[in-house]
Amino acid sequence: MRLLFLSLLLLVASSVTTWGQSIDPNSVDVKSVNVDEMTDAQVLRMIQEMEKRGLSEQQAIALAQARGMSQEQITKLRQRINEVKLTGGTGLNQPGMESSSVSEFGMIESVKMPVDSAVIDQRIFGFSFFNNDKLTFEPNVNLPVPPSYVLGPGDEIIIDVWGVSQQSYNLLVDKNGFINIPNIGPIQVGRLTQEEAQKRIHSKLTTIYSDLKSANPKTFVSINVGTVKSIKVNVIGEVFVPGTYTVPGTATAFNALYLAGGPNKEGSFRAIQVIRNGELVTKLDVYEFLIKGKSDVNVSLSDGDVILVPTYEKRIKVGGEFKRNGIFEAKGNEKMSDMIEYAGGFTENAYTHRVELYRTTSRQRAFKDVLAKEYEQVMLESGDSIFAGTILERYENKVSIQGAVYRPGNYELTEGLTLKQLIDNADGVREDVFLNRGLVTRLMEDLTLQNITFDVGAVLRGESDIELKREDMITISSIDDLREIRTVEIFGEVQYPGEFDYNQDMNLSDLVFKAGGFKESASEAFIEISRRLSYDEAQKAGDRIAHVFQFTISRDLKMNGEDAMFVLQPYDQIFVRRSPGYEDKSVINIMGEVNYAGQFSLTSKKERVSTIIQRAGGLSPNAYAKGAMLTRKVEVSQKVKRLREQLVASDTSLVFDDLGFDVVSIDLEKILKQPGSKDDIFLQDGDELVIPRELQTVKVTGGVLNPLSVSYVDGKRLKHYVQSGGGFSLRAKKGKSYVIYPNGAAASTKSFLFFRNYPKVMPGSEVVVPEKPEREPMPATAWIAMASALASLSLTIVTIADRMGN
Repeated sequence: MRLLFLSLLLLVASSVTTWGQSIDPNSVDVKSVNVDEMTDAQVLRMIQEMEKRGLSEQQAIALAQARGMSQEQITKLRQRINEVKLTGGTGLNQPGMESSSVSEFGMIESVKMPVDSAVIDQRIFGFSFFNNDKLTFEPNVNLPVPPSYVLGPGDEIIIDVWGVSQQSYNLLVDKNGFINIPNIGPIQVGRLTQEEAQKRIHSKLTTIYSDLKSANPKTFVSINVGTVKSIKVNVIGEVFVPGTYTVPGTATAFNALYLAGGPNKEGSFRAIQVIRNGELVTKLDVYEFLIKGKSDVNVSLSDGDVILVPTYEKRIKVGGEFKRNGIFEAKGNEKMSDMIEYAGGFTENAYTHRVELYRTTSRQRAFKDVLAKEYEQVMLESGDSIFAGTILERYENKVSIQGAVYRPGNYELTEGLTLKQLIDNADGVREDVFLNRGLVTRLMEDLTLQNITFDVGAVLRGESDIELKREDMITISSIDDLREIRTVEIFGEVQYPGEFDYNQDMNLSDLVFKAGGFKESASEAFIEISRRLSYDEAQKAGDRIAHVFQFTISRDLKMNGEDAMFVLQPYDQIFVRRSPGYEDKSVINIMGEVNYAGQFSLTSKKERVSTIIQRAGGLSPNAYAKGAMLTRKVEVSQKVKRLREQLVASDTSLVFDDLGFDVVSIDLEKILKQPGSKDDIFLQDGDELVIPRELQTVKVTGGVLNPLSVSYVDGKRLKHYVQSGGGFSLRAKKGKSYVIYPNGAAASTKSFLFFRNYPKVMPGSEVVVPEKPEREPMPATAWIAMASALASLSLTIVTIADRMGN
């Protein structure tokens, strides 16, 4: 044993020295060893040496602890040994073994294996219980070990003595179930509970600490379990991942079942067996925990325990208006009432008086109605399906009333309730009630509807009455419900034109008041009212379709004489005209070379260009009058836009611009020389007059070899500027060339016989040469077809000529 310990000590100590350096084992201070500085190779060599000499991990750790290695370093050493075993070289993680991990306290523990989704039936009640990321059943190793915990090999016993005597012991239970206390000797604690072991150890300690058993002791002892052992359990039978699992000594059956994925599609949740030393310890019913919350079914495990999951005995499908739907397992003597309890009971909308039972017999399927009184007697068989329906969407004691009553709505149908009593319950009828007729809509036994009419006035007076039945709907109309909605309309120069509700004795002043009064543009002396023909007049055919009345009303909404007595009628239309001389403000904008550019208000409908130039202080010295341009605002109505869209859809060659303005061609130089002439046009609101400086260039665009802007040369015509751009291009349409002048006007080329007269060019003009559209080249097949046609034509001509010669 001393040789084994020296080998271990040498390997541990080598971590704090140069690897390969000669070390005297007797000179090594184990207390100074730092496990964090050990390499994986050193730990692996230590494990190999331990296995070579037959020394268990627990024995080696116990030797190091006995020589003074601290508990912190021992815990780290245990963790390092387990990590190396998992990652490298002892064969503990070979294929066929369960997956494992190192716990917080250095124990190797199995981890949950993934479950193949192809073999999962989520409908089975309880499946998610063992396959839930938030429910693992992992034992809490941070809590004290319970007194009932059974000790075994690998458990750590911590004994602390304090008071007059002070001593600490960290002892491991060996494979024979003994701990060895110095100066006392071995003590059998294996297979004892923690509580029994504490009593036995305390009794043995009194042999060297006699004060422990005195009446007034001054020496005290604490005996606890430190690191618990790992145990191996076997989970077999109908589970998703059967196998051997390593779990903490405090683990329970649910912990092992969780690691194995729980019962599979054929496994039982209600007869799980825990077998220990070949004998049945207990049977687990998971439903007791899931449904009733009984935790005592989750028994603790011991090393070597076998958990056997047999096949299920009965399975029942549950659907419909139950709180839990799915597939439930039933025991041999369970009844319909038990299954309803497992399903959580009925929902609020369930029809609870009857449940549908579908059963598979040896030859075919069968159906059975199970009434509520039979729930406690009907036994279930494997393969049964039960279904709970919903209640009907109807009421057994409800009537409703709507219309011209103060409190319409639903009311309870009490014994002998009559129509008069229901109206009283609804706080009576409103003042606008239509008394001649009401309606009761009744649901008959065959679900057809029956109409029952009644005289509302007679019912209110007590002269007649109707006894109501379930689902009756009473309708009492108002006067307004039985006629068109009565309105009047006002158009034109008022603040809020539109439709308004008609009121009794409404006159013209009242309606104008409702419409916000007159606008400034309104004419007080020309107001028309259009009134449709009366009922009697409309009975006779004729040309007249309305009556028209004209009135005068002041801006303070006063009317005089007979006009004040005129009362409006429903559906009258009132038109308030605009005053003949009223005009909105008209503003134009002058920009460019005038002395006072900016906006100007038109003073007359006949304000001309010349007068507005005078108001702007005349042209500036740099003004180029011939280049003056006038643009006029154009508003296109929605009707015109829709018409243009239809035209474009029928003829894609049409193009409509929507610039919002038109260019008006003017000759400002001529206008200023002859003010008031036909060229001196009238201005309109929104006009914009732009007077530029004299430009010294001419722009050439379109079908020329090099489009550009060139200097203006007095007297030169269009062709000169085209030559400056390199001449006409191959696709240029020479005879269609034109000039756009600065004022927006244009002039085209004139042709006579073989002669062309090109237009005059002014400074700032743009010369435009249109181009012919590109033509796609004739394909080879077309050329071949043409050649073939010509050959055929030639052959025909030759044939005809030959016949004529003969």
